[in-house]
Amino acid sequence: MARPRNGALMDALRRLSVDQWIVYLLYGATVCISLLPIGGNVLIIVAGLLALLFDRQRFTGTLHWLQWAVLGFILWTGISIVNSANVPWSAMSWLYHIGMYGSIYWLMTYYMDTERRQKTFLSLFCMTGFLVCLGAGYQYFYMTPEHIHEWVDNVHFPGLMRRMYGTLQNPNLLGEYLLFTISIGGLGTMQVLKAKDWNRSAMMGFAVAVMLLCLVLTYSRGMWLSLAVAVFVAGICVERRLLYALLAVPLVLFFYHGEVSSRLWSLFSGQDTSVMLRWALWDSTMYMIEDFPIFGIGWDTFWLTYPDYNYFIQDPTVIIYHAHNLYLQVAAETGPISLCLLLAILLGHSRNVQKQKHLSIPFRYGMTLITVVVLVSGLFDHALYSQQVSLVLWQFLGFAMSVIRNKI
Repeated sequence: MARPRNGALMDALRRLSVDQWIVYLLYGATVCISLLPIGGNVLIIVAGLLALLFDRQRFTGTLHWLQWAVLGFILWTGISIVNSANVPWSAMSWLYHIGMYGSIYWLMTYYMDTERRQKTFLSLFCMTGFLVCLGAGYQYFYMTPEHIHEWVDNVHFPGLMRRMYGTLQNPNLLGEYLLFTISIGGLGTMQVLKAKDWNRSAMMGFAVAVMLLCLVLTYSRGMWLSLAVAVFVAGICVERRLLYALLAVPLVLFFYHGEVSSRLWSLFSGQDTSVMLRWALWDSTMYMIEDFPIFGIGWDTFWLTYPDYNYFIQDPTVIIYHAHNLYLQVAAETGPISLCLLLAILLGHSRNVQKQKHLSIPFRYGMTLITVVVLVSGLFDHALYSQQVSLVLWQFLGFAMSVIRNKI
């Protein structure tokens, strides 16, 4: 008599080791972080508890200097809480955000320890990015009337009726996430093209093209500029012919006169609401840094402290959650030393992976392009304010460290 299928499945599940369970939980988190954030958080927490309870010996041994830098960043941001205008809020926020970032970083470092696991992670990440685009496309074309004008400046862009944001809840956040997926997916496509795997390259190229279209429909100017810089860096480091793609920018500006072109030109006018608000925010944030030059105003308390420095928006009901600038935001909330640690972490991970010349293109340059995206977009916005975007970044930092430590 044949054994029931569910019985065979249960037997297979019982045979899984703690190590394998944690890896599958990390795979699940990779899918859920962008599609169902609370699900991603739960999976990370469960994976962390399993590791602490049953596999602590895995975390012993000598630490890489970049891991010490990560520990330093975690500690420094925690100490900043002493300056918070609301210590309990800041402490809970730090535990919820920094605790999650540190957890996924360490889990990725020690459990993505084989080439097969790393390739599976990258494949899942890119496929999830495509699913995010499908959901965002549905939102964009079937948006309800009451939400159709969200994130739109009708005064300066009367022809711009809607922007794409999907499960990331904000066009700029979706743009940052898509730049991460385009960086990995684009490099992967170049890899299979070099291998002359035409079927896979066609499928991957189509997925990347969909992601690029969705990035355009976010109408996020900072993310468009970040894409241009990322393409330039990829052209210098990976494939020089990519530099020809940058010719599309002047062609769009001079021969196309729709909302994409008007959004690009507006970068140089400085007259729209978004640009003027950013200048005012940056100016106010500089005063915060001057007043709190060591530990900052406290983790996640910008929105509480900003009213004391506000001269642009004289309306107490309007809450400003962040400075729309990565560098000023981090320096204001947790101090310039914390900013230096974060920059060292980003640049150090990308450089140490890039130095390993035996790696394939996505492995070697993926972290480099993600770092470029974060540093360039950080000049105009603070996408890392989103836990979804930050978790993806810290997941890739952990992935990079797993490559560095194992030298696969």
